[in-house]
Amino acid sequence: MLKDEFNRLFDLELTDEEAKLHRLFITAIQAWADKTPLRKGLPVGLPASAVVANMALIELDRLMEKQVAPLYYGRYVDDFLLVMENGAGFDSTEDLWEWLFARSDGLLNWKDKEREAVRFKPAYLNDSQILFANSKNKVFLLSGEQGKRLVESIAWQIHQRASEWRALPNLPMDARQIGTDLVAAVQKDGEAADNLRKTGALTMRRAGFAIKLRDFEAYERDLPPETWQAHRHAFFRAFIQHVLVLPHFFDLSTYLPRVIRLATACEDFEHLRRILNALDDLYVAVDKHCAATIKSCPSASSPASSDILNRWRTQLFDSVGENIIAAFPTRLSRDGKAGWQEHMAEYCPPDFEALLNWPIFNSLSGFKEAHQRLFSFDLAHMPFRLIGLPKEMIAQRGLVAKKYVTTMDAPGEVLPAPLIEGINILARWARLKGLPRGLLFSTRPFNLTELTVLVKDPYSRSGQNEMQAVVLAIRGFSLNDAMPHWDKSHVLQIPNEEPRSRYSIAVTSWKTKNKSWVASVMRKPDPDLTRYARLNRLLNSVISQPKGAEYCILAELSLPARWFMRMAKHMRRRGISLIAGIEYLHARRKSVRNQVWAALSHDGLGFASLIIYRQD
Repeated sequence: MLKDEFNRLFDLELTDEEAKLHRLFITAIQAWADKTPLRKGLPVGLPASAVVANMALIELDRLMEKQVAPLYYGRYVDDFLLVMENGAGFDSTEDLWEWLFARSDGLLNWKDKEREAVRFKPAYLNDSQILFANSKNKVFLLSGEQGKRLVESIAWQIHQRASEWRALPNLPMDARQIGTDLVAAVQKDGEAADNLRKTGALTMRRAGFAIKLRDFEAYERDLPPETWQAHRHAFFRAFIQHVLVLPHFFDLSTYLPRVIRLATACEDFEHLRRILNALDDLYVAVDKHCAATIKSCPSASSPASSDILNRWRTQLFDSVGENIIAAFPTRLSRDGKAGWQEHMAEYCPPDFEALLNWPIFNSLSGFKEAHQRLFSFDLAHMPFRLIGLPKEMIAQRGLVAKKYVTTMDAPGEVLPAPLIEGINILARWARLKGLPRGLLFSTRPFNLTELTVLVKDPYSRSGQNEMQAVVLAIRGFSLNDAMPHWDKSHVLQIPNEEPRSRYSIAVTSWKTKNKSWVASVMRKPDPDLTRYARLNRLLNSVISQPKGAEYCILAELSLPARWFMRMAKHMRRRGISLIAGIEYLHARRKSVRNQVWAALSHDGLGFASLIIYRQD
């Protein structure tokens, strides 16, 4: 049934090669659907949820576009935004719904006489129902200066929040400020409290916590753990004290796996054990003070509260074990080994007989072997694709040696030829033998920016032919002729919007200490512990400028190669191309290379993208 709906709903014009990959994708979705009871609702967090939602609601999108023709219509999975002129003189929410019903060809109507929800009923969803509860629907009738001010206020708030997400990681100089940044004293009405008399509670804002956790993850990828240990430990203490307690845990529980991976990857085994102990205490508190029920299950057939809690505990600690394995360091330091033996070697979660991870992997060697397996299938903390990028661009901590990578035998029996052809080329670029499973079934495949670094000459005809095959295999679409390329005069042509007479260029004044250059040549850690934070603050000041710049230039030898890609992507979101002199890159025969890297935007694919151009 799902295949028929795909073919009916999406009238795609595909080449033969694209059609094969398209059918492969449909088959994978069908296989997932056959094993998943859709009538009970989609599992929370499942990546296929958005795909299924787009399939189910495609007719509603077409209805809004053709029959309603609003000023603006936007949908993200199951969240809608509809902007219309009030030409019909609506006075209430029901007036608006009745107007939409009259133009919906019967697709929309009230669920029942109580009018508590609106039903969307297309012909292809006979066994499912989609309801829009009126308690979640909001209608705003805006007019005059007040309406304009409301829209401007919302726009300003969106800009502020978007600026926070676009910004590069920015941790406070003093680690003691971490807890203060995460936790806020609030009044009973939710407003920030400015004195003790008004304070009603301590709260941890979900959006603020997510941004701060993202910053810590960036530090984990870019810096050695020992250089920012105080900040990390302060974060873990705040997490244990204010998140792993009732009732706050269930508001922020989705972030627990990421915190577990952060602590494990940085060898913070003492704090990892504290987190596990806090989870033990949390279960005891839930069991003592809470009654568990299944919301969608009738009370008569609902399992007992104790059974539900036992299953929740099993799932919780299974997830903990899996994430410890996913982020387990490939090579433990001396302090890391001592920390594991002291705090984790003897740990067993409650009722561990019911769990899959702990009895089997209760030794260092067991955890390492399990991590290697997850990494080979691109299910570990570090994406498998990073093993193929140049070493100077990626911190090697957390990457498994290539000799442990598992491959697939005779994939031609089950996979289409274009897929195998593209993966063969990609494996050759990454200097991997055979057909690695982590490339064939990648959960986080290479993006176009990384491919321009991986291929020897992405702008020549031969390089672009190979790139065409690789992109089709890992991304499922074909490149066009508007990709950046060398012209007859060997000048790199990069299509990107219409040329203008003037461009704004930010030329930075940035200090790199001599001892940092010496350490780079000697292949030693950077002694300047403030450099990363200082550079992030500098680039954030460029990003936050109201008029902005099209280009930002950093001086010679100013930026370590492993920081360049992440910083370039952040600046691209603001429409800024980063050009920087890269720290010394080590070559053969005890020589170093001095390069300039340029992250340049182009729209040759029909959407904004980024390429990396490197030159000695």
